[in-house]
Amino acid sequence: MISIIGAGKVGSVCAFNILKMHLSDIILVDIMEGLARGEALDMLQSTSLIGFDGIIEGSEDISHIENSELVIVIAGAARKPGTSRLDLTRTNAKIISLIIPQIVDYAPECKIMIVTNPVDVMTYIAYKKSGFEKNRVFGMGGLLDTSRYCSYLAVELGVSRDSVQGLVIGEHGDGMIPLIDYTTASGIPIKKLLSKEQIEKIVEKTKTGGMDVINLKGSTVYAPAISITTMANSIIKDQKRIVCTPTIPDGEYGLKEVALGLPIILGKNGIEKIIELDLSEAEKKNLLGAATAIRSAISQVTEI
Repeated sequence: MISIIGAGKVGSVCAFNILKMHLSDIILVDIMEGLARGEALDMLQSTSLIGFDGIIEGSEDISHIENSELVIVIAGAARKPGTSRLDLTRTNAKIISLIIPQIVDYAPECKIMIVTNPVDVMTYIAYKKSGFEKNRVFGMGGLLDTSRYCSYLAVELGVSRDSVQGLVIGEHGDGMIPLIDYTTASGIPIKKLLSKEQIEKIVEKTKTGGMDVINLKGSTVYAPAISITTMANSIIKDQKRIVCTPTIPDGEYGLKEVALGLPIILGKNGIEKIIELDLSEAEKKNLLGAATAIRSAISQVTEI
């Protein structure tokens, strides 16, 4: 069973994606009276058409997540036009610090996926508050950044979107680092297909991609929701998909006591392995800079 805490736009679309994929039973939880129950009922009414025979329930009571295999935490204040993910730190740190001990009580064997922003900071707080092993607590951010990056590249190239593969590491925010040397279109290095100026333009669009949507319609929904669903699919089906996601390194890339986006293998145990890549000196410097910024944000909250 997968539980989703936070039944707003992203949480409800994610839940419906999971149902359409016939991936798992779903429990939606939200403190807003009736919201999770209403979303669950709406989805239930579609199940005869999508062929889903499992459980879809909503509740205000977090105890309903009992025995979940995966708990996805989306609850918290969302970004608004003109705000950064780091602006949300204090408010959402309090929320995460209240939710995580309850998850531990009711689903002590689960994996925890954090979506709440700033996701790197919230992932670290969740790790500390849960007492779980590092592999069982991780965030969703790098896969979303990678999807934006690859989608923009495909448009620029005029090729099928599934031809482009890339990786974006570092902070889920201004400190994200698209790895140009590890980006290809059907195996062809992107540097051989686009100019330096074209690549730089796409890197900048990737960094502002989330806020570009927020400025237009108030919130991002579909890209985050499918990113969450893709990660959930890899865990439930033990796909061992290689993705970039906020995780807690134990010396990899020379980093400890922080959470930030790194390439990992994602399977039934959560983070199966952190993959260490050869980075350029500039990429190493930027990764350390991202880690420093995230640590600084962590130090500003007292919840841990």
